[in-house]
Amino acid sequence: MEHLRQPACWSERHKQALQDIAREAGACILAHRAASTLDTQRKPDGSHVTAADREAERIILAGLNALTPDIPVVAEEKDNPAHLADGGTYWLVDPLDGTRDYVEGGDEFSVNIGLVVAHEPCLGVLYAPQTDDLFYGDPNGALRVNAQGAHALVPTPPPSAKAAPRLLTSRREARHVPVTEWLLSGEVGLWRACSSAYKFGLLAAGEFDVFLRTGTTYEWDTAAGDAILRAVGGRIITPDNRPLVYGKPDFRNGTFIASTGGFGEQRTTDFLALLSRD
Repeated sequence: MEHLRQPACWSERHKQALQDIAREAGACILAHRAASTLDTQRKPDGSHVTAADREAERIILAGLNALTPDIPVVAEEKDNPAHLADGGTYWLVDPLDGTRDYVEGGDEFSVNIGLVVAHEPCLGVLYAPQTDDLFYGDPNGALRVNAQGAHALVPTPPPSAKAAPRLLTSRREARHVPVTEWLLSGEVGLWRACSSAYKFGLLAAGEFDVFLRTGTTYEWDTAAGDAILRAVGGRIITPDNRPLVYGKPDFRNGTFIASTGGFGEQRTTDFLALLSRD
């Protein structure tokens, strides 16, 4: 991450403006829930989309166009030709990540806005509107803003060599990996199932050590969280022990493991071995 530099135009004003865009989108999402104007539909892939997804995306696109008019935007609910990523610098936006959780009355859905530079996540904001919990990260560091105020996030110290990892997954993950067996064997010490990219924020805050995701996600699901995690020394790798790649023609991700910097490369490799074993 050290070699990445945010755009020359980026300033404290831009940093605050990006957070404001995420909050405005979040307010829109909550307003639709309060008014019961979800208008929930199914997309061709079977996932949910609501009026809140669409309106929040319009808010974000307008905000980013005003903030950085020369940087293209790839967003979940719009047409995204592959050439948008050709220059290596582009925004990746999921206006409402965890739509199913949102529709079902949960509170872990998030607004994800990430900037990719040279095809690597550079900066991003994650905002959980229901709990008013915001995470921001860039090459200069990361912060969390919530009811307790604003405070810097720092790299997580290494856990005890004997401490079993604290694991995050999606709610559907337990159907694909033997989490219960890992808990019983002591190979995992704590497990929480959580919706959306909010998991990256919990990881960056040091509340968990590792986040496992199998199956398909998209780059707009991970870019903001990846940038925040990198800002505190964490990383995302794929089963071949390589960093998650951005700028893919279809923007599709496969299985990955995200971990804090304190968790360390060897323990992440060991966790990969556990995954491949089962």
